[in-house]
Amino acid sequence: MIIRIIFLLVGLFLFVNGSFMAVVSNFNLGVIVTVLAGLFFLLWGVFYKTVKKATEEGYLRVIRWIVTVIIAIEVCLVGFIAIYGQTENVSYNEDAVIVLGAGIRGDRVTVPLAYRLNTAIEYHKKNPDALIVVTGGKGYQETVTEAYAMEKYLLEKGVDPKKIIKEENSTSTNENMRFTKEILDTIFEDDYSVVVVTNNFHTYRGVEIAKMEGFESVYRKPAGLRWYNMAPCYLRESLAVLKMWVFDTLL
Repeated sequence: MIIRIIFLLVGLFLFVNGSFMAVVSNFNLGVIVTVLAGLFFLLWGVFYKTVKKATEEGYLRVIRWIVTVIIAIEVCLVGFIAIYGQTENVSYNEDAVIVLGAGIRGDRVTVPLAYRLNTAIEYHKKNPDALIVVTGGKGYQETVTEAYAMEKYLLEKGVDPKKIIKEENSTSTNENMRFTKEILDTIFEDDYSVVVVTNNFHTYRGVEIAKMEGFESVYRKPAGLRWYNMAPCYLRESLAVLKMWVFDTLL
């Protein structure tokens, strides 16, 4: 009975959360996965006794254990990403801050992106000499580039425009880093250090991709995230991390 109640509560939360995010934010893979996961747990909870009885013997029992293992692996992966994203290692002596782009609505930054920019501003106050690179091209449902909207936000907050550099051609985190490195390589003649600023769920992959794209001295300063964004963001990010490990690292 306890397990059934847990499945029902988890399923209800994920389904409602995903449905809410589909209405108030840009529709993306994270929202879809959250809604589907919610439906999965709801159905498992509603038909818990039937499923348990049907999978007590034969190949269906193997399928049940496979599903259980997959869920356990997902929980562990999300836990790892979350713990990594709660730590920072900046010294406030770095040369540049890379703020990774995120979805915008029209020409205005979304709440997760505002968290990233506010974190960059917090860093900039302690290290005003560092350049701030805002990254991101124009995506679906966006009227301007993400970098433009981010620059506008920073300027409204009083950041010196001479300290802001826009990278407006990227469409992915890999391109964020690749194109930003091309820009910074023309500015700094010697070795330089960078700080990756992104939301906590995205910090691990952001740092790893920066290293993969050639940055040698990479540090991190995670930004926060509102609770209702967590499920879609972490579920989507776990899939992205698996893709990175399998296709970008091993292959």
